[in-house]
Amino acid sequence: MEVGGSLGDMYGFKLLRAPDGKVIYGDNGLPARPADIEKVGNAFPKWRAGLQNDFRIKNFTISFSFDGQYGGIAYSQSHHKMSEQGKLKSTLPGRDNPGGMIVGDGVIQNPDGSYSPNTKGVTASSYYGDYYRRANVETNSFSTDFIKLRDARIAYSFPKETIQSLGLDDLTIAIFGKNLWMWTKFPMFDPEVATLDNATITPGVEMGQLPTARTVGFQLNLKF
Repeated sequence: MEVGGSLGDMYGFKLLRAPDGKVIYGDNGLPARPADIEKVGNAFPKWRAGLQNDFRIKNFTISFSFDGQYGGIAYSQSHHKMSEQGKLKSTLPGRDNPGGMIVGDGVIQNPDGSYSPNTKGVTASSYYGDYYRRANVETNSFSTDFIKLRDARIAYSFPKETIQSLGLDDLTIAIFGKNLWMWTKFPMFDPEVATLDNATITPGVEMGQLPTARTVGFQLNLKF
């Protein structure tokens, strides 16, 4: 952490860029590597919020809850590894070219300090393995903004005159679900990530995360 920084600041290697923002490539056709690490972002969101609602329509009771967050980032080692192995959709470009060659979209720096378009082609495996290398925190870090439908429940309570003959005071059936829907641009399974470093939970780092389970079930409540 630097003086004036914040808890959760994330540092690492980024892409070298020309003044106009284009990625600088080396003579080998791969992204040039910076000598020093830089601040990439912050693991903690700027805000989190939620909404919960319950309402009744005749004999139906409907409840649901949404929540979300905005403003944080997370480094994904799964993204690094799957990109390196060519298992993500983002690694498809270049495979249909002759010899599987890719010319990185960027520039090279000339001896006089000026810049020219990069024209050096490299194999797709070399390109993706280097562009998304583990140490490149910039290309493997993503926004953790999300909106989730955490849970929802629809219940129907039978009218008392219908169930009195059964000797019941109440009969309610319901269907419910958890983790039903999510909007996010995070490329892995879930933007709510952290990793365990011995006994310390480190936010903003994803390593081998598994998908969050979706649960759907039924309820039957009887009162005598």
